[in-house]
Amino acid sequence: MIVFDGTKWGLLLGTVLLLTIAGCSKSEGPTSGLVRFDDGTPVTSGSIEFRRLTDKVRFASRINPQGMFQPTSQEGAVGLPPGTYEVVVVQIVLTEDLALEAHTHGNTVPRRYADYYTSGLKVDIAPNQVKRVEIVVPADADPATSESD
Repeated sequence: MIVFDGTKWGLLLGTVLLLTIAGCSKSEGPTSGLVRFDDGTPVTSGSIEFRRLTDKVRFASRINPQGMFQPTSQEGAVGLPPGTYEVVVVQIVLTEDLALEAHTHGNTVPRRYADYYTSGLKVDIAPNQVKRVEIVVPADADPATSESD
């Protein structure tokens, strides 16, 4: 006859259930992306944020040195659900004490792309889209709106 200790089995069952729930968290939409300048070079630092037009829900990510990011909700879910999003790219570059050759941040994103009112960057995510998102930061054609170090 086999005797089961309810405490041990309850703990084991709870652990298995927790791992199953954690392992089954479903991502929705693209889970990665690339942000680059219009000349093809990646944005190598900063962060990117997406704000859905319908309900203003935000998804954000740090940008790695290759320009890659993973959009994440405030709840920690990775992926961009279907919808139309406004996009901002934010860099904080502190270089006044560095010689030009010591700058390691790559090209600088003009400040206008850090504000939803002036960015003009948008992306549409289609239902069932899983292909990575690509955001292109255009060069400023108007020198009056261009920012430099």
